[in-house]
Amino acid sequence: MYDIATRTFQNAVDLLHLLRDEYSFPYSAPINVDQVAEMLGIRIEYEDMPNDEVGSIKFTDGSPVVTIDRFENSYEPRRRFTLAHEIGHYCLHSDQARQGFTDNRKTMSRTASYWDNFEFEANSFAAQLLMPKPLLVQEGVQIIGAYNEAHAPENGMPVDKFISKMASRFVVSQKAMTYRLKNLKLIE
Repeated sequence: MYDIATRTFQNAVDLLHLLRDEYSFPYSAPINVDQVAEMLGIRIEYEDMPNDEVGSIKFTDGSPVVTIDRFENSYEPRRRFTLAHEIGHYCLHSDQARQGFTDNRKTMSRTASYWDNFEFEANSFAAQLLMPKPLLVQEGVQIIGAYNEAHAPENGMPVDKFISKMASRFVVSQKAMTYRLKNLKLIE
């Protein structure tokens, strides 16, 4: 068992640095979000959840349990984002997380969650966890370099092709990758 379950984190960057520096966590794309959950002592369960529920975090006998809806998360990038989002609740909102969070399509939407601080923060945490800026830059340079070797570099790599390659490398949706790259001002 890892000695990090009792720590709190202000952001995913702090969590990833601790995991890498103190526990030899492989800091590479794609981030192994399942291993992050395991290292935090979070049990993951897959169920058919009611209504439009996507995921939740609750505490059973004092231990964190993330439940992920099988159907809503059958697309691997969606499953990874849901898990990262629930890890965000655990790391950022530990006092409130003890009472539990249940997320649906609306709370998982960046646009709809804008006015709900907890959901907005959990979405931002998930983006940081799955797509940390240093790895985005590192992988982006490699992808562009490989493209330039295979094509005429004076034309540059088309942005849509770059986003597609990056999303594939990080196992996230193209929409999530586009938002993250624009938010970090790595693309326009």
